[in-house]
Amino acid sequence: MHFSKVAAFLAGFSLVLAATVPEKRVFTNNGVTFRGEVNGHAFEETGTAQEVWATLKARHPEIELNTTVIDEPKNEKRDKAIPPLCIPVRGHPWSMGHSEWIDDGINYLIGLKSTMSIDGNTCRRISCSWSSAIHWCNDNDHSISVPSGTLASFAQDLRKYCTKGCSIDGRRYCRTGGQEFEDEERYNVIVNMERC
Repeated sequence: MHFSKVAAFLAGFSLVLAATVPEKRVFTNNGVTFRGEVNGHAFEETGTAQEVWATLKARHPEIELNTTVIDEPKNEKRDKAIPPLCIPVRGHPWSMGHSEWIDDGINYLIGLKSTMSIDGNTCRRISCSWSSAIHWCNDNDHSISVPSGTLASFAQDLRKYCTKGCSIDGRRYCRTGGQEFEDEERYNVIVNMERC
């Protein structure tokens, strides 16, 4: 009897761990498609948030990145799995990224105020600054679109729950890393160290 309880527990635990690594998922650094409007200029660009902003700034030098957070629409439902998984995440060789550069990526995602699209069963890098990356993974068989501010909020959660190693004043040397899931729409956001 005791053996069967242990076996049942281990089987359930294995299912939870397997949920973090869908077998068909493809990681790429190609970025995603951003669609939106900044200071009256409509755009559709593919890349990371930083690459898209650089393209827009070169095209329209007068525009500025506005990182003021806009409240999400009341009818937009998110089913976040809180708390997220913090590094170390079993089965992944991830290292933690620099928190200040993750914050930089969050600001770009907020400032672009766009809708982002990603193909099914893929993970794409959506931000990368100074070897600190934010990835968006779609666990569906079809493409999905999500507001960039929503994805920024997932990275903010990871920043809140999965930050370690800060100096005494809490502002320097911080590292952040982990994975947070949106259960209903079946996507997740990963923050980690990655060369870029």
